[in-house]
Amino acid sequence: MIKGVIFDLDGTLYDYHANDIVAMNELCQFVKNEFGITEDLFRQIFVEAKTIVKTRLKDGGSRHSRVLHCQVALELLNKNPFIYAMKMNDIYWNAFLKNIKLYDGALKFLQNLKLNGIKTAICTDMTANIQYLKIERLGISNLIDVLVTSEETGMEKPSPVMFELALEKLNLNASETAYFGDSLVKDVEGAAYCGLIPFWFVANRNVDENLVKYTKIRSYVNIKFDL
Repeated sequence: MIKGVIFDLDGTLYDYHANDIVAMNELCQFVKNEFGITEDLFRQIFVEAKTIVKTRLKDGGSRHSRVLHCQVALELLNKNPFIYAMKMNDIYWNAFLKNIKLYDGALKFLQNLKLNGIKTAICTDMTANIQYLKIERLGISNLIDVLVTSEETGMEKPSPVMFELALEKLNLNASETAYFGDSLVKDVEGAAYCGLIPFWFVANRNVDENLVKYTKIRSYVNIKFDL
């Protein structure tokens, strides 16, 4: 019997990529207006900055910090990060959070878990601060029992420490806990390795239906899930 469900957040409970596109467009517009830099050039520099940050920080949630990404991008542009880094971070995340919404059916699914006494957790590769803001903005703060971030553990999925800490906080065994995630390697295979019951949330992506043995979920609407 399932007693708990652990969710990845980004790309699993809401469409991360759609919001990232909106946020990056806002950031590029700011940089264009402020520095006279073309969108294409800034995007190239921002990708380089992210690569530098993630190379320096081999693991952990800080690798995803938009403050660090903006800081390094500004350094590459020979601009003062003390003036612009935090402002650029706020522009990105304000745009990102403005219209963030759950996938169809996700709210009802979470509500049903709560009604059935099923414990819930979010296990995510990110810094804690922004994940709290996303959860609040999505309106699910009262439906999630615990949060585990890679900032907290110092390691990212599929490291077992991520899943093990979530189980520890929930006070549950892996064999009685389901896991929902959109990444095959980080989420599904990582969870399966730790003994959880994995569900691969693929949404509308094209995936080989015969690729893996894991149960694929395309929508939370009328989801068939044995409680």
